Amino acid sequence: MYLKTINQLQSYVDQLEIKEKDQLMIIVGEQSSKVIYDLISYLNSKNINFFGGIFPSLLVETQDIREGFIVHKYHSYFTSLVAPNLLSVDVDLDSIGSCTAIVFADGLSSKMKELTDTIYNKLGNRVTYVGGGAGFYDLEHRPCIFNNEGVFEDVAVVSIIPNQSTLCVKHGWEKLAGPFSITKSNENTLTEIDCRNAFDVYQEIIENEEDIILYSTDFFEIAKDHPFGIVKNTGQELVVRDPIALNEKGEIICIADVPENSVIYVLKGNKDTLLNSSMEVARECSMNAPMKYHPLLFDCISRAMFLGEFFKQELTNIQSKLKYPLEGALSIGEISSLKNGMLEIHNKSSILGLLDIA
Repeated sequence: MYLKTINQLQSYVDQLEIKEKDQLMIIVGEQSSKVIYDLISYLNSKNINFFGGIFPSLLVETQDIREGFIVHKYHSYFTSLVAPNLLSVDVDLDSIGSCTAIVFADGLSSKMKELTDTIYNKLGNRVTYVGGGAGFYDLEHRPCIFNNEGVFEDVAVVSIIPNQSTLCVKHGWEKLAGPFSITKSNENTLTEIDCRNAFDVYQEIIENEEDIILYSTDFFEIAKDHPFGIVKNTGQELVVRDPIALNEKGEIICIADVPENSVIYVLKGNKDTLLNSSMEVARECSMNAPMKYHPLLFDCISRAMFLGEFFKQELTNIQSKLKYPLEGALSIGEISSLKNGMLEIHNKSSILGLLDIA
């Protein structure tokens, strides 16, 4: 349910029947983040359990909207904040098969991979993961994950709900150059490719393949069109990594981890390949859709930047294949299960989950 103002949210929540094990999932558009503490105080005064994240923009049917709230009530087996290597699970793990784990993480935290690893190390592939990286449109790191206790940075939140889900992930990016080897990295910082300075290698590839000059000062403007693809799952899947900045050492900063010894490619795309992938996401999910479902979409913020005015077409493509109104967020990193059940962080991708509510 999309609600534009906190007053509308309060009126909506006031008429909900909320039981002891229920949780409200709340996705906040960044322009409404100024009332986040009012929201927390109101829900605490009602003794309502909740979790959520502040995201650059909300996705509502065929629109992306910078303000407002998306609110859904779920029965929850377990909900908790997650810090790196710190998660205590008080649920019978044998009882959560076929459940869905909704995961929101601080998308600009250098510890994002540690956060998702902490979750996976506890829950394994018993559940289907769907979620996204929270944060702000300007990509400035600040608190963006919240629950009854406050608003936090460098954390994640996970909620296990009994709903089964149908999941699909696509990106539409194609190989431009490679393969290469990541010979030195630290978390989300890429230092060396094939034993050479990572930016030097990347610069050569872009200049040779695209016939342009890449300066460090305009790195993001070019890099948003040429992400990396990391080979995963014994070559069956290519997970996209978004290079967003250079640090003072000339190292490439990515959203999410770039593991040493990984095989990578430099990728390229255009609006047609990306829009075609959004059609595939919707088509695959709709073919296996439950009778009644809640569609939840996490679509990458830099993907939306790349598509520009055509991003509305991406949302239209997806909504056209669904029986129910699409909701979700522009995210800074997309979170899902891989085909082998492992939890993975994606970039520049579209993740669509259809949560069974029959």
